[in-house]
Amino acid sequence: MPITVRDTLCIAAPSASCPVLASPLGHALPDFNFAVSQTFNWRRLSVYGLLQGVMGRDVWNQGRHWAHLDLLAADIDQAGRTPQAAKPTGYYWRAGPPDNVGLNGLYDNLGFYPNSYFVEDASYVKLRERVFSYNFGPVGGVGNWTASLAGRNLFTITNYTGFDPEVGQSGGLANSGLVTAIDAFTFPNTRSLTFGLSTSF
Repeated sequence: MPITVRDTLCIAAPSASCPVLASPLGHALPDFNFAVSQTFNWRRLSVYGLLQGVMGRDVWNQGRHWAHLDLLAADIDQAGRTPQAAKPTGYYWRAGPPDNVGLNGLYDNLGFYPNSYFVEDASYVKLRERVFSYNFGPVGGVGNWTASLAGRNLFTITNYTGFDPEVGQSGGLANSGLVTAIDAFTFPNTRSLTFGLSTSF
């Protein structure tokens, strides 16, 4: 069974007010950011791309943590596991002292703080933008027309198990989604396709 590290004073008389030892579980701020862009031009066609990434950032996946309360997380499903590898339900959630509301197992009533099982590496690389433009020149002898198709947030490469590794919460003492690296049911960044038509006279 997973073991929660708690203050030694609470071992003899556990209660919901027991302090949890503050142990660093990760880094909200990334080790480094990077971006690479490239423009390719051929005759009237122009293609632009932007790759952007973040490496070495950790996020508390609170949505996944909450899913263990209702036994909805995928890792709870033991189908196909051998008897030696299968875990009992109580490994993920079980009632127990001090107040029998799930303060045991990995869920641990959110442990009042995150635990290491739910703090994940949220490094990623995104195809942030891809733009195709074609210049038609004058149409009917008027203007200088260009049509473009722009895609944003087209795909993400990551091992993060949530919807989007580029996540954080505002509010609180830090009031910064960059510093407060918590994924608490935050909507992911949208993927979009935009068509544009421009001209000059």
